[in-house]
Amino acid sequence: MTDLSRRISFALIGFGRFGKHHANILNHHPNVTVDAICETDPIAFQQAKNEFPDAKIYKEPLNMLQEIEVDAVTVVSPEDTHAEIVLAALNSGLHVFCEKPLATKLSDAKHLANLALERKLKLRVGYILRYEPRHRVLKQHISSYKLGELARIRAKRDISRSWFEAYGYRVHSAYETLIHDIDLILWLSQQRCQSVSAWGGYLLGYEVPETLVMVLEMDKGTICTLESSWLLPSGTPANIFGWEDSSDAGKGVVDATLEVIGTKGSGFLKTYEPSLTINDATGSYNPDLAFWPQIDGRTAGALREEIWDFVQELIGESHAQVDSLDDSIHVQEICEAAIESEKSGKKINIT
Repeated sequence: MTDLSRRISFALIGFGRFGKHHANILNHHPNVTVDAICETDPIAFQQAKNEFPDAKIYKEPLNMLQEIEVDAVTVVSPEDTHAEIVLAALNSGLHVFCEKPLATKLSDAKHLANLALERKLKLRVGYILRYEPRHRVLKQHISSYKLGELARIRAKRDISRSWFEAYGYRVHSAYETLIHDIDLILWLSQQRCQSVSAWGGYLLGYEVPETLVMVLEMDKGTICTLESSWLLPSGTPANIFGWEDSSDAGKGVVDATLEVIGTKGSGFLKTYEPSLTINDATGSYNPDLAFWPQIDGRTAGALREEIWDFVQELIGESHAQVDSLDDSIHVQEICEAAIESEKSGKKINIT
């Protein structure tokens, strides 16, 4: 039973599409109060004021962190702002939940992890797939050796072209898409990566590749292939809504699969399972039911499990213990090696 006497005061940085989900989840936890929100967009800023009238609403995150008195902060801002904000939060003595990636430079990520350990503060990075039930069951089968020694892991993640043109180009695709699959490989295999080879495609003319293929060689012999593209056309049946906003204008597709092949068995998982199909005047679509579905005004699914699990740890209660700050840093090492390999055309060894 949850101890309702233990209260956790949260600040939220970012009240955009995903930040609103964070706010909804935190607001419905019996041990949490959302006491401060930071949002730079004027429309979202006003929405935060309307939806959280008792919270202090700010436009600048570093000023907010200097003024507020809270226990923890959740960071849901653009990727290239994470390192600076997390650093300020840790220096303010706050526990931090940060959406992936922790930073876009490996040196920054290592510094933040070391700082959190030195100050005995909780620092989590949002790798949501570790909290999704099918991935958890697959992990159990691997851990119990039902699949034997892992020989191959294949991951594919294809995404709407319109999303790349709207925001995906802001950061290298290693950090935006395949970073989830890299984290899964580390978690499922419990291995470290020895080398990375990567190839990128620049058919859309941006400074970062819209297509990326990676090969990871793991320290116990598992070979992992990962591939992604941001080229799915607008006519593809949608499974994600409100990626950039809360209307149907933000709908699009994440077509992701994972295959694990061992010496005794194999497993296959389609990340966004199209178990529900809706046909209406706008076309056919498959609403996501696993990760952050909205049900009766509440955000549910794996995102809720992930954030509530962080709260459970903060209040000293039993939690899943599937997160790993060490893995988060190794994910960054792999991403940085992939970017170097993709640019140089050479295999990059990780020591």
